[in-house]
Amino acid sequence: MSEILTAAQSLSSSERAQLIATLWDSVSPTDWVPPDSQWIAEANRRSDAYDAGEMTGSPWVEVRERARREAGLDG
Repeated sequence: MSEILTAAQSLSSSERAQLIATLWDSVSPTDWVPPDSQWIAEANRRSDAYDAGEMTGSPWVEVRERARREAGLDG
């Protein structure tokens, strides 16, 4: 397993992103690990804040661009 990880880490950022997507698509939903209670609590807190008008959302295009930039995939 460590050899695979070492090989994956030697890939460029865009190649690693492609690898992640390929691996993710190969995992059956029945094998997904459910989110823990802290994650669910935070998701509920944010949903409640959004519903109450205490926070706003962002369009997917902006979220995706920001995530790619922060991950070093676009620059």
